[in-house]
Amino acid sequence: MSPESKPSPLDYVEAVHQLAALVPPGAVLSYGDVAELLGVGGARQAGKAMGSSPAWTPWWRILRADGTLTAALAERGNEAWSLENTPRRGQRVDMTQARWKPIDAEWEQIDSLKAALQLGYLSEANDQL
Repeated sequence: MSPESKPSPLDYVEAVHQLAALVPPGAVLSYGDVAELLGVGGARQAGKAMGSSPAWTPWWRILRADGTLTAALAERGNEAWSLENTPRRGQRVDMTQARWKPIDAEWEQIDSLKAALQLGYLSEANDQL
């Protein structure tokens, strides 16, 4: 990647929010999936970052590995999942069916996020959240 095309630096929280925005309607990722795709952090850090999501972030598409959200978000999440026809089993998202499987163009966007991620910000984000 040439210096001219290098993406603007992102801190971990921004990268998590931007990755969440890439997940299409009807698909989901677990917090651990987010961390794995970014190549840094873990489920806890991704979950903490999602706790400070801007209004435009589709927060209901990033959830626990068991396909649930916190009790405080469950009702609103269920409404969003219904609107997006997200595969579910009862009150949980069916992670096997709904887990996002990026296509080539989406992988390029994920790689761009990873390239822009400023790894030094992970510990700062952990301290702030």
